[in-house]
Amino acid sequence: MKFFRITIPLLALIAVFVFFGVLPRIRNTQELQAAAEQEKNRDPIVNTVRLKHSSDTTGLTLPGQIQPYRQTPLYARTQGFLRRWYVDIGAQVKEGQVLATIDVPELDQDIARAKADQQLAKTNLERLQSVQLPGAIAKQDIDTRQSGVSVAQANLGRLEALKDLQQIRAPFSGVITSRTAENGNLVSPGAGQPLFTISELGMLRVFIDVPQTYYQYIKVGMPATVTIPELKNRTFAGKVVRTSGTLRSDSRTLLTEVAIPNPKRELPSGLYSQVKFDMIAANSPILIPANALQMTPQGAQVVVVDADQRVRFVPITLGRDYGITLEVASGLTGRELVITNPNDRLRDGQKVRFRKSVAEKTVALR
Repeated sequence: MKFFRITIPLLALIAVFVFFGVLPRIRNTQELQAAAEQEKNRDPIVNTVRLKHSSDTTGLTLPGQIQPYRQTPLYARTQGFLRRWYVDIGAQVKEGQVLATIDVPELDQDIARAKADQQLAKTNLERLQSVQLPGAIAKQDIDTRQSGVSVAQANLGRLEALKDLQQIRAPFSGVITSRTAENGNLVSPGAGQPLFTISELGMLRVFIDVPQTYYQYIKVGMPATVTIPELKNRTFAGKVVRTSGTLRSDSRTLLTEVAIPNPKRELPSGLYSQVKFDMIAANSPILIPANALQMTPQGAQVVVVDADQRVRFVPITLGRDYGITLEVASGLTGRELVITNPNDRLRDGQKVRFRKSVAEKTVALR
């Protein structure tokens, strides 16, 4: 009896300890394990951002070099001494205007001799033609004398043409932008520095190197705006008149020419400028946040979420880097939801959940 009196209370005490102490712990552990398993099997939560096309109204802006529409160096076309120059730098000249004359004394002597030879040839021909006796003069002799007259005339014409080259004339209307001619200098055809440089400034060319990423947007006839920083950012309207048609192998750029009117000649050539191609803005690229980019051995990619909330990996081609945002040249339409800070556990086709507070964020456009 004494054994039962001791055993029964002890067993009751143990039962109470198990019921109130051990069993709740076991249930709590099971519930935590079940909750953890449930959370593990739930779809992952991701942060997404909705993309848009860039609203950058500056379009594509590139540096440009302003050059004259036409610019020609003028050399002597005959050898001699420069007798006199008539215009200096900055002078406005008309087409055909005499800029300088060259003195070639021996040429005048050659022309006098050629005139005498021509006169002698004509006299000899007329003497034969004046003979009235039939058969006295062979026809071959007359033809020979006639040929002599033609040769003399051709030689005289050549020398007179050379004399015309003693005058340096403007090939078109423009402005003299350089002069090295000095009275008394010995000049030769194509030798040394040009005597003058003439430039046409009523219309100007602006040359721009367009990067490979944007060459396909450049079309002949498209508008462009030229900005001159030194003129308080004054702008001039122009248009693309031609391109080189091929990219340079060293820089992968397309040489593009924009023409701008300069009727008052207020713009000098040689200025640095900024050229904006307005049409680029209509086909503006897409911007993504920098933290949405993934770099893989296959190249750049982003992780997007489809309409059924499934993950899809999309390869992209990058454009310009703005720091917190990046330009996407190809691969996206601009209507996707892109995951920011994607983790390595995401798999193609995996279903995900949105974090509601950021589901409808929009990329801050540059």
